[in-house]
Amino acid sequence: MDTVTYSGGTPPAPHLASALEGAGFEVGPFRAVERTLLDTFDGRLHAGGVRLEVRGGAGGPTLILTGGGPAPAQVVVARAPRVAGDLPAGPVRDRLAALLDIRALVPIVGVRARHAEAVRRDATGKAIVGVVLYEEVVTSRPCAAEVIPFEGYPRAVRQAEDLLASVGLVRTEGDVLDLAAAEAGVDLRGFIDSPSVALDPAEPVSAGFRRVLSNLAVTVDANRQGTIDDIDPEFLHDLRIAVRRSRSVLSHAKQVLPSAGRDHFRAELRWLGTITSPLRDLDVYLIEWPGYVAPLDPESVRALAPVVAHIASQRAAEHLALAEHLQSPRYLGLMTAWRAWLDGPKAKTGRKAASAIATKGDRALGPVVVATINGAQDRLLMHGRGIGPASPAEELHELRKDAKRLRYLLECFGGLLPPATRKPFVQRLKMLQDNLGEFQDTEVHTTQLTAMSHELLASSGVTADTLVAMGRLTEVFDRRRRAARAAFADRFAAYDTKQTARAFGEMIKAVR
Repeated sequence: MDTVTYSGGTPPAPHLASALEGAGFEVGPFRAVERTLLDTFDGRLHAGGVRLEVRGGAGGPTLILTGGGPAPAQVVVARAPRVAGDLPAGPVRDRLAALLDIRALVPIVGVRARHAEAVRRDATGKAIVGVVLYEEVVTSRPCAAEVIPFEGYPRAVRQAEDLLASVGLVRTEGDVLDLAAAEAGVDLRGFIDSPSVALDPAEPVSAGFRRVLSNLAVTVDANRQGTIDDIDPEFLHDLRIAVRRSRSVLSHAKQVLPSAGRDHFRAELRWLGTITSPLRDLDVYLIEWPGYVAPLDPESVRALAPVVAHIASQRAAEHLALAEHLQSPRYLGLMTAWRAWLDGPKAKTGRKAASAIATKGDRALGPVVVATINGAQDRLLMHGRGIGPASPAEELHELRKDAKRLRYLLECFGGLLPPATRKPFVQRLKMLQDNLGEFQDTEVHTTQLTAMSHELLASSGVTADTLVAMGRLTEVFDRRRRAARAAFADRFAAYDTKQTARAFGEMIKAVR
């Protein structure tokens, strides 16, 4: 049975304690308590049916994990963990690691109150039900009581609930943290980052494009502070993806949105993408580092420690620079103007031009999106079919961009596409993207590693062992790059099939 909370404005908690004593409960003294719910920004624990709470105590904070396992788990910690690796080895860390990945835990909602624990026992002295009383939990309902069920005693639980209801408290599912979240308007699901919005194929195309872009602007804003505070690398990643999607949608908005504003914001969003690239490249290096060095012997891995330190130092400098950009008048002005323009600004290019844009912007959204997606797919196939064994690397990099443009269109205008047909097609596209991404990333990382070796040599911060290990790591990147290049033909052939064409047709048929 789950915890059930009763709350209300009356009676005062001490009066309720007396009522419980009269019903045979042993009631302890009121003491200060602090409870904090932890989760990721995007609510990964909540989505996984897991709840992580920190409770203050005399022996130090206690971490309480419920869900995701056969029984609750507890561990005393020195401080609230930021990532799963901050915890000692054991069931709590094991349950959290798979859900968190590289995301950091943050406080979601907290309660500071006074509480007293009450317990009712049977004739043998065995506890059969508990009640925890709280006073001054939230403003609207200062008195609250959590019923703590013990397995095998449902009647005792019902009697405790009846008692609480009889004195005027109202039942609320969950516990006092849920009550505090509701009072504060906190959504325990976390920030839901979806590029798709509900769309009507018959609505004006300009309205549909604006709503898609406005939704992406929300994601950029939502991830800005987490990027500045350097909570975890996913904030920057999600911010960058939202910017990329916005640029891609704008590139397809010719004769849909006013050209002057469209050109201006494409340039500004390009600037935003450019300033976020260096930090993201270094984040990827550090995130993927264990996989990069896995083929190397332990001695080589140890010899690469100066490289890791150098990357971390560069990352700190790049983060400082980006944080300044994200707090600059240029960024703040860009986002203010961008949101205002998306709310429906008028083109300032003359009456005739404005009228032409308005007319074309009144076209139905569905046919325009279908034509745009068709064009992106045709471009991808045409360029992919032109790549042979002797084609230069640049052609594969351009094909990767083609695949991204198609993927962004499918994601951003996913509100028009049935999930049952869109998701299988996107899986086919993703397999091709994975191959192209591996080829691109290994080339980039090889170039970066070469640049780092020169920087370390210039600063006399590298030994012969480190240089040799860097050479071996370069060979690892080169093998992966050549393997990805060799696999491209088969990967593209697997995408360029009649089955893919049918899946594509099924996906866009509903929009037509």
